[in-house]
Amino acid sequence: MIKAYRIRRRPFETAAFRAGLTVIPQLPRCAVLCLAWLGGNIGFIFDRRGRRIGLANLDVAFGNSKNAAEKKSILRRSFITFTRTLLDVIWFSTRSEKRLTKYVELDENTRQAFCKKNQICVTAHFGNWEAVGQIMALHGFPFHSIAMPVKNPEVDRLLIARREVTGQKIIPREGALRKLLGVLRSGGKTAFLVDQNTTEAEGGIWVDYFGLPVPVTPAPAALAIKTASEIFIGFCAPQRGGRYRVYVAETIQPPAVAGDETTRALTQQILSAIEREVRKYPEHWLWMYKRWKFIKPGMESSGYPFYTNRAKKRIITDNS
Repeated sequence: MIKAYRIRRRPFETAAFRAGLTVIPQLPRCAVLCLAWLGGNIGFIFDRRGRRIGLANLDVAFGNSKNAAEKKSILRRSFITFTRTLLDVIWFSTRSEKRLTKYVELDENTRQAFCKKNQICVTAHFGNWEAVGQIMALHGFPFHSIAMPVKNPEVDRLLIARREVTGQKIIPREGALRKLLGVLRSGGKTAFLVDQNTTEAEGGIWVDYFGLPVPVTPAPAALAIKTASEIFIGFCAPQRGGRYRVYVAETIQPPAVAGDETTRALTQQILSAIEREVRKYPEHWLWMYKRWKFIKPGMESSGYPFYTNRAKKRIITDNS
């Protein structure tokens, strides 16, 4: 029934998205920022589920080191940042070179770090992660990136076209690692978002994030070891005036020795680097995502948020 409902609503979603593609690129920058502020605040107020998840995640990450008012403020700004990112995927897809050049600054150290050899960029749902691939392609360093498909195929197709407008290549998830291995071996560049759940059944491994194990893809680490590729931990942070700054927070050299433990250690190093940046600028991260959805086998559920799989099972058991 749920699947049938989703299929029935697709024409309306597609029509709304097409309307956005028509209207949003015509707006001046100040109007886009006002719309992001308004949409983010509306989302914070009315998305009760997202707000509850976000506050639970902030409790996991910061505990008592931040009070309730501080956590709500962070979450409200996170909603605004997320809305601005979605709007900018569309806004930057029109007159892309002019707009990206004006509003997205590529840090000079970052510009010098990238060169004509195989490299891996790792980022997170932090700030405007979409703009990273767009601006790097504009500067002559097109990324090959994996993107989770949108459930509406037509919207997904339109969205991919906007993501690829400056030369970035979006790769389907099926068979992606073999494709990316070929890209790196031929001197190309790949990009990964690694702050999503990748279960063990999907090839994920467990590493710590804010003190709790989470399942994450080991693909960037494994590919770096196989191809001797440098790893850049990069971000695109919002700035005043509707601008962004793309920068590399850390650079990691690939280990010389391969193996499961080496891959695990490198994956932990990557996620720890992301955690450090999120701790510094928590308002830029997507707190509404169920990052601690799964509990590592053998661990207790204490410390995990309400939405974890085991927590749900326990509630069912207690009420039965």
